[in-house]
Amino acid sequence: MCKYADVGVKPVGTLKETAELLGEALFGLDFQEDNDGTFDEYPTFLAFHDGYMYALLGNPRPEDDVREDPNGDFQLKMMPIEDSPGEYADVSDELVDMLSRDGRLSVYMLD
Repeated sequence: MCKYADVGVKPVGTLKETAELLGEALFGLDFQEDNDGTFDEYPTFLAFHDGYMYALLGNPRPEDDVREDPNGDFQLKMMPIEDSPGEYADVSDELVDMLSRDGRLSVYMLD
């Protein structure tokens, strides 16, 4: 079964600084700036672990921001690197619990 997550992250400094803290809290992941535009207008830091991609999305420029309710928070996405057939399980609540226990970041479930 493939897992995915979509979690809100309160910024702690810049996107890079938040990515560094997030990496420490997530198995020591090494988040690197995405220069390929994987998420189009969103500045992004990416990390890879155990067949999954972790993407910390920042805020787009105001003229590119198409979100209904921009709030300045970042967004963490976890998804399989390879598409696979079968069931997918949302593990957002588990990710929020784990990061909340770590205590360095304020995270929350997205609607």
